[in-house]
Order: sequence, then C-alpha cells, then structure tokens
Amino acid sequence: MTARRVWTAEAIAGAHHRVWAATGPWLGLARSRRDRTDSPADRARWDAWISVLTPPERSGTKNYTDLCVLVGNARDMLLALRQTLPQCPSVGSVAAEIERRIRSGDLPQSVRVGRLSMATRLRVPNEHVDLALADLAARGLVEVTAAGWAVVTSTAPDSEHRTGAYGRQSVTAGGAGAGAA
Repeated sequence: MTARRVWTAEAIAGAHHRVWAATGPWLGLARSRRDRTDSPADRARWDAWISVLTPPERSGTKNYTDLCVLVGNARDMLLALRQTLPQCPSVGSVAAEIERRIRSGDLPQSVRVGRLSMATRLRVPNEHVDLALADLAARGLVEVTAAGWAVVTSTAPDSEHRTGAYGRQSVTAGGAGAGAA
C-alpha cells in the first residue's frame, strides 16, 4: 500500500451527497427523538446531528476533512437511533434515577459515579448516563471532570457559584460552566 488515493473535488462532493442521501431518510426519526427527549444535553446532541446532516441549500467548497467529520456524525447519529429503537428509559428518567440515588444516600457526596456500572444497572446505553450526568452537573449535583468521570458534589443544588473540588469544571445552578478552575 504505497500509493495514496487522491480525492478530487468532484469525488468529495459526490461523497458528501451520498452521506446526505443515506442519512436523509433518518432525519425525521432523529427529529422525533429530539422532540421527545426530556434532557437539554440530549436535545443539543440531536440538534447538532440534524444540523450537520441536513444538506445545505447552497453548495459550497468541501474538503476531505469535512467529509470525514460528516461521516463520523452520520455514524454517531445512526448508532444513537439504533440504540434508542428498543424501549429504554429516557435520558431525563436516568437523570432522575441518579438524582434519587444521590438524595437517598446511595450515592453520597464525594463518591465517584460509575458510568458503566450505572448504565448496566439501569439497562440503558452508556451515552444516556453521560448525558444524564451532564444534566446533573448543570444543576450542581455532580461534577464531571476532564477525565470524564463524575463525582457527587452535593445532595441538594445550591444557587451560588461553586468551584469544583477536582478543579476541572465549575458549575453554577444556572448550568453555565466557568471553565477550568
């Protein structure tokens, strides 16, 4: 494999159109998933996919990097659709269950929330737990670190700005992250 394939502008444009043609029939289902979700993080994820995978009205200059990003978004959206076809709890109900466990003391303050074990226990895709933890972080119940794990920060959200104990993400009760501490 010493020869590199050179993509022409026409080949790249054609590949873009094939991706849009393949994902176009699924955008309606993606919109219905977006409209039925009870999670702001999940809604933002669906909005981003729908926006990227809707063909633009004007044809602009496309490059190979844009094509790779488009293909990755198409794959992620189709995988998410496949994962949501079987009946499983919504992201909002996963967040409510994790919050219930925090408030009951099953997940006490400063405890790391096991993302994979929580997904297995609740019988949901891992991504549902990730999105639920993002929602809970916006409400001040957990802190999501740069490493991707979550720590219970409070059993009740407070209204003042808090800097995370782990120095990765600061969260206010309104949900605005203040960046690295």
